[in-house]
Amino acid sequence: MRPFLFAALIVLAPAIAAEPVSAQRWTPLTGVLSPDGESGSKKATEDTAPKETEKGAKAQSDIASQVRTLKVKLGRATTDGQQHGSLGVRMMTVDADLASGLGLGARRGVMVTEAAIGGGTNADGLLAGDVIEKVEGARIEAADELTTKMRNLSPDAEVSVEVWRAGSGTADLKKMLIDRANGGNVGAAASLGRLLSLGLVFGAKNNVEAARYYLMAAEQGHLGSMTRYALFAKDGIGIEKNEALAVKWFRRAADGGQEAAMTNLGGLYEAGRGVKQDYAEAARWYRRAVDKDHVFAMHRLALLYETGRGVTKDDEEAVRLLTRASEGGLSEATSWLADKYEQGRGVAKDEHQAYQLNARAADQVRKAADQGNAVATFNLGILYRIGKGVSKSDTEAAYWVVKSLRLGDKYLVSELIRNPNVLSVADRKWLQEVLRDEGTYKGPINGTFSPEVRTAMEALANPA
Repeated sequence: MRPFLFAALIVLAPAIAAEPVSAQRWTPLTGVLSPDGESGSKKATEDTAPKETEKGAKAQSDIASQVRTLKVKLGRATTDGQQHGSLGVRMMTVDADLASGLGLGARRGVMVTEAAIGGGTNADGLLAGDVIEKVEGARIEAADELTTKMRNLSPDAEVSVEVWRAGSGTADLKKMLIDRANGGNVGAAASLGRLLSLGLVFGAKNNVEAARYYLMAAEQGHLGSMTRYALFAKDGIGIEKNEALAVKWFRRAADGGQEAAMTNLGGLYEAGRGVKQDYAEAARWYRRAVDKDHVFAMHRLALLYETGRGVTKDDEEAVRLLTRASEGGLSEATSWLADKYEQGRGVAKDEHQAYQLNARAADQVRKAADQGNAVATFNLGILYRIGKGVSKSDTEAAYWVVKSLRLGDKYLVSELIRNPNVLSVADRKWLQEVLRDEGTYKGPINGTFSPEVRTAMEALANPA
């Protein structure tokens, strides 16, 4: 009696059936615990990169950069029913690593990760890889700051945009970062790994190339890259699967204070992957991450308290930890907390509160799905399948599940195959039927996730 996979944090209010019908329990299978800001820490570790060596700081490239001013005619966007101006680009905040890799020093800004999106929006000369530093003479430090500014500007207005650009654009930007990474600049190596693994700026994801730069940065002491490289090793992404290697790099990053690494290391001890299973050791690492406000660790530790594995069974402590994680935006914790209120375990039974929490969990999942997170997109489908926080609909469920598999996330497929019991037998059979309807599966409808099922899931991301 279970389902659920990941959520982070667009909220479209879900259509919710009459309160409060107790649906089946929603069992989380957590997504990739990366060390990025959205990964689960309310105060993510800062300065994960070591101070650049003199060699790294002085690493050079034959690609020159320049600051230029563009006149951009704004397109049209709608937020909360109100139309406003839009640059028509996707973007990300320039963090300390990227600023170092680009040689920006203390300057920050917003990098264009994809230009001219949405067909009709006029980006007027903005290129992927450009760093927007000023709009109408006002300095821009972060993506949300630029988004707010756009909401105060009218569609079709012409604005002055000051950008930093490497050479002639994207190809030159990549060469600059490669040159500086090879010259010992840690920020350049770490940034290349992230951009390549996320499929930003340089086109489609390239995990093989990303792994090379993550390792380069990790070997120079970059904690975030240690964690990302360990994630690749754990799941065989970009490199051969090697759980013992994952343990090594998670431990190094965790010893350096990286909270996502602590949580991942705890997860390996809990599951006995790459190390001997040890619930007490798992709890120790989770607790260290909880002390750094890592919401995924709060959820994992809560489940140990619920079952008494590695710690003394304590439902009330589980509720306290789940509440903190839920308030931090973690949907799986919110859903599990709802179950506590439904059952009256560790807290007074309150079906109305359970109903409210299930609705909150659905909103939290939808936020992550709307941002393109494959595991959250799958979870949204499962919510529709079981009717948790949304109206039950197999049609909606199939739509979101198929969409999630089309995103081609290897972690999602690997976890479903590795841990099929995250879904009930009935839901596994339903998923086989969905794959059959999509034309990728011809096997038996028996609820068994065979290699043929894996091939069918992966085929959705690689249509003939």
